[in-house]
Amino acid sequence: LRSWLFWGLGIAFFFDVIAINGTLTHIVALLTDRGIGREDAVTALSGTGIALFCGRVLSGWFLDRFWGPYVAIGFFVAPMIGLALLMSHAAGAAPFLGAICLGLGIGAEIDLMAFFASRYFGLKNYAKIYGTMFGIFGFGVGLGPALSGASFDRFHSYVPVFGLYEVMLFITCV
Repeated sequence: LRSWLFWGLGIAFFFDVIAINGTLTHIVALLTDRGIGREDAVTALSGTGIALFCGRVLSGWFLDRFWGPYVAIGFFVAPMIGLALLMSHAAGAAPFLGAICLGLGIGAEIDLMAFFASRYFGLKNYAKIYGTMFGIFGFGVGLGPALSGASFDRFHSYVPVFGLYEVMLFITCV
């Protein structure tokens, strides 16, 4: 736990979950505020569930075949693309594709965290290390939606916090 690698991974997954969960929790409100019908907004949220499943399966498949950090970057860039699509206010399929990109990222994050904890720290103290990292992650699960809500309450827009989320995801990739 005194390792810079542990804290680097902990911060990366903390930032990742804040950005993704903070966005997905508000996705229906964001889309309905833009004039998209409630059914279509809920369909976009449902699509993130399917993308989550795909992200979980694909991340495992890629981790079996490619170097883990490259796989992680790919699954952290996907939510960056999703956020950019949502910030663009583009119409048509863009908001739905943005939600799908976020779903891919949220599907991969826990698998990536478990993978890195086992590969970089071994199995001797795996439960303690993964559990601590997951606790940090869990704190981010609650913080992201609160930040998004605060942004909307203060600025009447999600764009300011989405810009912050883009920076957080970039730091996660680094």
